[in-house]
Amino acid sequence: MTSFLLSLAVISVIGSVNPNGFVVQFYLLSTPKPVIRALAFTLGEYVGLLISGLLIAWGMRQVIQEILNSVGESIYGLQFLAGIGLLIVGCNAPKIFTPSPKTVHHNSLNPLHTFFLGFTIVAVETPTALPHLAALKQMNDAHFPISIFILIWALYNLIFIFPLLIMVAVYLVLNDKNISYL
Repeated sequence: MTSFLLSLAVISVIGSVNPNGFVVQFYLLSTPKPVIRALAFTLGEYVGLLISGLLIAWGMRQVIQEILNSVGESIYGLQFLAGIGLLIVGCNAPKIFTPSPKTVHHNSLNPLHTFFLGFTIVAVETPTALPHLAALKQMNDAHFPISIFILIWALYNLIFIFPLLIMVAVYLVLNDKNISYL
């Protein structure tokens, strides 16, 4: 078991060399309120890794079936409400979605947006992230119970985001005066 966990840790370290995550983290650390933004981004990456890994490991179809089975008969009520909502939006679309004559540039970097940025980057990259896929294959082949699988995957992802957390720690130690060292 120790060698198995060690091999997963090595795979995670290799996968943690993530140029897209590094570039975004460098940028966020050069903005006002950098620590909150950088931590929100890192949390977004972590949550995205957890969810995407579990969906890959257990199969999207199986997860959707489990969710639908747990909802039961109330799914029909939810579908009905969603249909009414879509009809209302569709009938009022010309009023709601009038095109703006000028281009609006949104430069919001609030923590929720940076969280979703991290989540989105990971969601887009996961299907091509060979280290993640290799780790998930090894974990599936080990036939762990679900609780152990989730625990190991959570630890794997902590190792993956560790370099991003180190960047925040270095920023806190050096302060913004020495951001160029990063």
